[in-house]
Amino acid sequence: MLLTGFAAATSCDLTESPQSSAGTSLVFGSETGLRSYCYSFYGLLPSGSNAHSQDDEMAEYVAKSSLELYESGGITPDAQKSWDWEDIRNVNYFLDHNVNPAVPQQVRDNYSGIACFFRAMLYYNKLVRYGEVPWVGRVLNPGDPELTAPRDSRDVIVKHIIEDCDFAYQHILADNSKNSNACLVNKWCALLLKSRICLFEASWRKYHAGTPYVAGCEMSSDELFSLAADAAWEIIQSGIFSLHTGTEYSHGRGSYRDLFSSETAPADEVMLAIQNDSKLSVGYANYFYNVQASKHSLTRPFINTYLNRDGSFYSETGSDGKYKAFLEETTGRDLRLNQTIRAYDYTCKDAKGSMVPTTPDFGYSLTGYHIIKFTQDDVAYNVYGANGNDIPVMRYAEVLLNYAEAKAELGTLTNDDWKMTIGALRRRAGITGGDLDAKPTKVDPYLKGNFYPGINDPVILEIRRERTCELCLEGFRKRDLFRWACGELWANAKWTGIFVPELDKPMDVNGDGKYDVLFVGTGAGSAAEYASIAVTPNYISVPGGYFVTHNLPGRTWQDKMYLEPIATVDITMNQNLLPNNPEY
Repeated sequence: MLLTGFAAATSCDLTESPQSSAGTSLVFGSETGLRSYCYSFYGLLPSGSNAHSQDDEMAEYVAKSSLELYESGGITPDAQKSWDWEDIRNVNYFLDHNVNPAVPQQVRDNYSGIACFFRAMLYYNKLVRYGEVPWVGRVLNPGDPELTAPRDSRDVIVKHIIEDCDFAYQHILADNSKNSNACLVNKWCALLLKSRICLFEASWRKYHAGTPYVAGCEMSSDELFSLAADAAWEIIQSGIFSLHTGTEYSHGRGSYRDLFSSETAPADEVMLAIQNDSKLSVGYANYFYNVQASKHSLTRPFINTYLNRDGSFYSETGSDGKYKAFLEETTGRDLRLNQTIRAYDYTCKDAKGSMVPTTPDFGYSLTGYHIIKFTQDDVAYNVYGANGNDIPVMRYAEVLLNYAEAKAELGTLTNDDWKMTIGALRRRAGITGGDLDAKPTKVDPYLKGNFYPGINDPVILEIRRERTCELCLEGFRKRDLFRWACGELWANAKWTGIFVPELDKPMDVNGDGKYDVLFVGTGAGSAAEYASIAVTPNYISVPGGYFVTHNLPGRTWQDKMYLEPIATVDITMNQNLLPNNPEY
């Protein structure tokens, strides 16, 4: 469990100093004090209760039972909550006071590096939400002019973030062994954060070119793509991390899912993780996906993007033109699919302790694509706080994806680069053919037509496919859509599910000879006989049958939603924050 024994109490007031029972000299006069203070920063990471869903709760490929206010276009300056600066102030307080010569410089710099990592992360989150914000690099006091300063440009914010990441990389102490404690920030995490942020900002500037969202930006997208690629390459060439492999796939479990369901995150690939402990009742992925009424499920259009095992593009219809049933659509596919949802072959330990075939639970899955990626395969975990599996927040696979995308956007990705990055990820996913050793030359019409109509480069398209499948539900998708200027997918994506050949007739979903579900249509005939497995979702008619669908009204999209507005309450206190973000 991440240690949070020291917590400096802070205030939303930008001028109120953190207080603690220990005096400043005691805290900053020893390595023990510095370490304890830095442990408080780990509370800024996702918690054990939400690390498994993060921002992907609002991704277009997730069907759910209710909308956030932002998704329905309901956030206005008046409705917006005041932005929160207490966490940044807490980090600045540490950096301002970590100057005691009683502690060796190298030790002080190590902990200042950790603080800079978290300040970079916090400012990145603000950049994504609000765009231009004031840069505050020190503790402010009453009367300081910075309290009423205008917002700084994206260039200023990004350059300061890069400086923080560079300082963290250069000063966080580390040896050349793998990170044996993946719950603590290491110097390589700082490089990955730099790569992540530079890739976001480079894409933002390229795909939002000519809009108010990049007005006044001087750093070019190519400059930022280069910084993203260089940071990723530094990690790659170090040889410290690698893709986790070695677990043969079986019944929904394999090397890929090891990363998300293991009690201890595999340290060969996982660079930073949230450590859960079932004894502390902090992890509840099983409860979230198997019990909670939110019923998060993946959608049919996204499921269709997973490749066939032989590397070919998947088609949702067979040679006869008919839609494929669940058994067929989850057979012979990229093995990450079968490790992300309950596929035809998934098994789980029942109440008697036996591993048994376990189909999607249509009482808790809106589409039939029932998520398992972060769960543990035992019904005993289906209670609040029971999960003990670690949840990665940084891993080596993202390094490879960042490198591939940045190089592709620069037009410098080689076949060797492709083989080392996308090819390696696909091999781990059980894909045996297609473009593993050389860049692709064919455009997938489904991927282009349904997701990225403005992209004609097959390399960019395939990298986006790979990124979405590999990082599914890890908190990247919403930000990826925003930096690629694909926000309209949010409102327009179809929340459709599995194909149902016939209503009012029991179905054997996984092909094991037992009826699993009956989809009620008119309710006549056999529905009463199979009442225990009968469900009544929404449907749409398609040739040969029906798609389960979830029609949740209210989703909307306007380009102004790429950024959130600054709250009226904040503008009232500081008129220099005007003008607000575009169209607010």
